[in-house]
Amino acid sequence: MEQKYIQTAINYKKNIAGKFVLVEGAKLKQRIDGEHFYVTRKVDGHLQLLFYTEEQTLMLNANGKEKANNLKCIDIFTESLKQAGVKQAVIAAELYMPRQDGRPRCGDVATALADSNKRNELCLAPFDIVELDGEDWNAEHYDETHQRLCDIFQKEMVRPVDLRIAESTDEVKSIYEEWVEGEGAEGLVVHTDSNIVWKVKPRHTIDAAVIGYTTGERGVRDLMMAVRREDGLFQMFALGSTGLSDEDRATVAQRLGELHVDSQYVLSDSRGIAYQMVRPQLVFEISVLELVARGNDDKIRMNPLLCYDENQGWLLEGTTPGVSVLGITFNQERADKQVNTVDIRLSQLTDLCPFEEPEGGSALSLQPSTLIERHVYKKVSGDKVMLHKFLLWKTNKEQSGRYPAYVLYHTDYSSGRKEIIKRDMMYSSDEQQIHELLANEIAANVKKGWEEIIIIAKAA
Repeated sequence: MEQKYIQTAINYKKNIAGKFVLVEGAKLKQRIDGEHFYVTRKVDGHLQLLFYTEEQTLMLNANGKEKANNLKCIDIFTESLKQAGVKQAVIAAELYMPRQDGRPRCGDVATALADSNKRNELCLAPFDIVELDGEDWNAEHYDETHQRLCDIFQKEMVRPVDLRIAESTDEVKSIYEEWVEGEGAEGLVVHTDSNIVWKVKPRHTIDAAVIGYTTGERGVRDLMMAVRREDGLFQMFALGSTGLSDEDRATVAQRLGELHVDSQYVLSDSRGIAYQMVRPQLVFEISVLELVARGNDDKIRMNPLLCYDENQGWLLEGTTPGVSVLGITFNQERADKQVNTVDIRLSQLTDLCPFEEPEGGSALSLQPSTLIERHVYKKVSGDKVMLHKFLLWKTNKEQSGRYPAYVLYHTDYSSGRKEIIKRDMMYSSDEQQIHELLANEIAANVKKGWEEIIIIAKAA
């Protein structure tokens, strides 16, 4: 595979599709401007770049990777270009799975690719031309691009996205009401005479529990939100505070200050300040413009999976495929909702954006962890022997999306105590932070009279 193909696919997502301006459907008339609007129906699939020559067609995702090229829709795509007399092309398209019971869902694509009986049901919806017959494609208006796509692709399984031309924002609003509110489409993509491309989507409301927070001068700076799975575990998926008034921020900070609990899970905000974890008690209704199971880098989004224990606080169980959210707003507190598997259920997310499993699933090849530091301290008092052991590991598995980068493991042994051994773990994705946590743990637990009997620092 030529490197230029890979780079072209990565650049397209980064420089073009990844820079669409997200707009709430209810506010499109206030946000969108222009004189001519070219409105297309947004297809909920996987973005692909297809590289065609007379010898072959290669399909790459937005991360420059080849997932599948032996699909019926690709054969139809290739044949359509040949019949149109095209010798070379680079076309952007959504790979999607049609559904009889509603609009396509991006999660259906991965399911179909893994099922030999469904692979050939996948379809392509071309929506942009990058190159045509060896020349960069430049069109004055998007309708020229769409018309050329319609000239080439006329088959059932390879058909360009639907297009309507509007002359005012009122007409765009009418199309939104018809396609999105009436027919359940994911959203609209609106091209104008300018270089701005708008992605118009509806807001979705979600009830979620507050499990952590950080503060600023006005009170709450950000809240950490989670939903609850049927097995009782909490899935953290969102951070934010937009929509809270100054009065709300002060009041919520005061209330959360009474709910502090310990936590093995450590996350810092953009200032490097760790979120204070709290007892899951407050429920807020939030709204979001978009939930995505894959990022612009085409990597599957992973969410922390946490267990709450009344005695130990928050325990990290690992990470799990999930979503990230865009355009989050806090609407109101829901005092009528409880922190249970019904009121803040996980399906609020999966109904809107099905999660995806990493390629290879649990069979991914993982690198062994590296011991960075080991400290053992001993203290003897009569017949009583006490030990503190601190192990700092680099997991070398953070790229999997399922494991933190660093783990701090603390064992507290006391021969004269009812609970002879106590264990604690801390996690971080930041090397400086994990070393600070280690220093703090040693300072808090190792006082006068302790002797360091083993030390391994920065081992290879």
